[in-house]
This record gives sequence, C-alpha cells and structure tokens, in this order.
Amino acid sequence: MDRINGLPDEIVCCILSCLPIKEAALTSVLSKRWRHLFALSPNLHLDYHGVGTGQSFVDFVDRVLDVSGNFPRRKISIKCPKSIDSAHVIRWIYNVLKHDVLELDIDIISVILMPREVFACKTIVELKLASGFEANIPDDAFLPSLKTLSLDSIWLSSGHDDCALGKLLSACPVLEELTILGPNWQNRQCCFTVSSLTLKRLTIKCTGRIASWDLTFDTPNLAYLEYSDLVPREYPIMNLESLVEAKIDLGSPSGYSNPLNLIKGLSNVEILELSSTRIFKVFRYSDEAIPVFINLLSLSITTASRSGLKFLPSLLEKSPKLETLVIKGPFHFNEFEFVCGCLLGDSCLSSCSVKVLKIAEYRGTVGELKQMRHSLEKLSCLELVKVRAYAITEKEKSRFTRYLQRAPRSSKCKIQIKFYEET
Repeated sequence: MDRINGLPDEIVCCILSCLPIKEAALTSVLSKRWRHLFALSPNLHLDYHGVGTGQSFVDFVDRVLDVSGNFPRRKISIKCPKSIDSAHVIRWIYNVLKHDVLELDIDIISVILMPREVFACKTIVELKLASGFEANIPDDAFLPSLKTLSLDSIWLSSGHDDCALGKLLSACPVLEELTILGPNWQNRQCCFTVSSLTLKRLTIKCTGRIASWDLTFDTPNLAYLEYSDLVPREYPIMNLESLVEAKIDLGSPSGYSNPLNLIKGLSNVEILELSSTRIFKVFRYSDEAIPVFINLLSLSITTASRSGLKFLPSLLEKSPKLETLVIKGPFHFNEFEFVCGCLLGDSCLSSCSVKVLKIAEYRGTVGELKQMRHSLEKLSCLELVKVRAYAITEKEKSRFTRYLQRAPRSSKCKIQIKFYEET
C-alpha cells in the first residue's frame, strides 16, 4: 500500500479506471487522499448494472460528476436500461460537457430531448446516443472535431423542412464513421440524404418502415458500406466512387421501389456481400441490370430461395477478377434436378476466374451433390473448396466426404469439409 500511495494521483487514477466503477468507488474509504480519486479517472463508465438501481444510481452518478469538478475527461459512458427522469439525464449531460470530453456514450431508455449544446461541442471526437433521445438539430449546429457518430433508435428532426440527417452531417466537417440503427431516424418522409466529403465508413440498419422515401448517397470517399433496410422509392444520387467493401441486405417493400441506381453505384467494390431479395429479383429478370464489377475479388451471396441462383451466370460473367465465391443458402435450384439449370452452360464456369469456392449450408441432397460435382469439374481455376456440411451420423459424414473427395476436378484443387449440427 505504501508503494501505491507513493504514486502520483494521475497514475492512481489511471489504475482505478481499469476497475468497474463500483469497485473503484470502494477505495474512497481508504484515506482523505483517496476520497475522490476514483471520480478523477479519465475514462468514466457509469453502468446501472454495476452501480445500483433506481435512485441509488442517480445519486451515484450525481456524486461522481460533482466531486470531479472540471477535471478533463477522455471518455464518459452512462448506460441505464431503466426509465429515469429526464431532468437527471439533462443535468448529467450539461455536467459532462464542462469536462471537454472526447468520447461520449449515453444509452438511456427514457424519452429525452437532447440539449442543443451537444451539437455545438468543439471537443467531442466520438458521440454515441441510444434508445431514448430525440434530437432537434439546431441551425447553428457545429461539431468541428467529431469523427465517429452512432445513432441507435434516435429520432432526428429539424426546425425547418430540411433533411435532418443532412443538416447534422453538414455540421460535422471531419466525420469519418457514421452508424444509424433503428426503425426511424428522422421525421421527413420524402428524401433522406447521406452527404459527406469526409465519410469513410457507413452502417445503416433499419427495419419496419414504409418505403415512401428517396435515399441519396453523396459520399465520394466512402470505403465501407453496410446497408440493411427496405428498398426505398428511388436512389436519385449514388456517389460511391471510392467504395471498396459493401454488405447489402435489402427487402422488398409493398410499393414501388427501384434499386437500379444503387446497383450501379456498387460497381467499383472489391468485396461484396449480397442478401437482397429485391436486388436478386431485378437480376433474375434483367441481365442488363447487372453492371460490370471490374474490381470485384470476393462475392458472397445469401439466398433462402431455390431460384435465387438463376442470375449467377450473368453475375460471374460480369466479374472478370473474381477470386472468392461464397454461397449461403441452397446450392441447387430444384431438389429433383441433377444439375442446377442456371449453371448448365460450360462457358460460364470454364471461363470463370474463381479460385476459392465456399459452400456454407451443404446438406448432401441429390441435387446438391450433382451440382457440386458439376461445379468442381467445370471451374478450371479452382484451387480450394470449403464446404460447411450438415450431417448428424458418422455414416452421413463418411458419405459426404467420400463423394466430394472423389469428384472429378483439377489436380491443384483441394477440398476442406467441416461438419456442423443444427441446434
């Protein structure tokens, strides 16, 4: 204890910041010197589960924030899954802003109107808001240091007939990463605009909305896009010229929707994951809708439909550099067909550049076994096949392994089989 007491306060605070806040607070009884050291940590994590319940949590947060004065903070995190009076939360936010905080993470279930001062904080670099906040973006919003923004089930609004999200992004001149989660994220239902010259990573995961809007991506420096939602009415602008990796999961809405502009915007990607029923429908009915993916190296397709691979030949032909193909879902068109009709043509497979084929849900049906045999024989560039197969008995495993290993293929092609059981 003498050795620890000999350390300067900054080192002691750093050590205490590695402990759960409740345990760190216990050190306040050691001596007068230790009374407030636990509250002077540069990183504060105030969690309802680790501190207490109800009023005791409110009292604890008040105490920590009050005794720390204007001590500068790097990160402050406040999480509470229970409803709290909004007056407490607003008081905490005002207190936090006095500490020149760099990272702010607040997850409160209560419905709270976010103080406008948050959107004028000059020091904050990372902002995460979740669950209970409504944010009315002020006209003078300006977050000059903000690089990471995460909004989870946050309702955005604007004082005028503006795109609230666009207004917020225009106030973030150095923003690099944006995450939007939840069913609703702004009050305007005609056009959503994601526009930023600095944005590099974008994640949008929304469900349950009516597809009565347009969506614009004007993000010329975006490198990573993860996008899960219903397909909107239109994509008026798709500026995704720097996009390297995209994960797209789009459902079909009840009304009119047109994903063609989005599809064209993805044509520069190197890594693409598709699990979009709406895009697959467009691909199946029109080969012309499939652009040339000139840079595509890795393609992953997830489909629950047995007709979902009908577009695959055209997609392969328009992916001249493709090296890795991953198929999640049925690997055949019909249970009773020996070979999937969509891959009967030899030219499609023999000219394909794929070196690695991954089959994620292999069940060893007659259709799948014949389909696999046909693919192994015709994919001339194939070097590795990874099969994740479903089999319960050792007899089934032996049959799968024997059949696949004996399938005719190039001498340089290796097969790896991993078995799993459904739970």
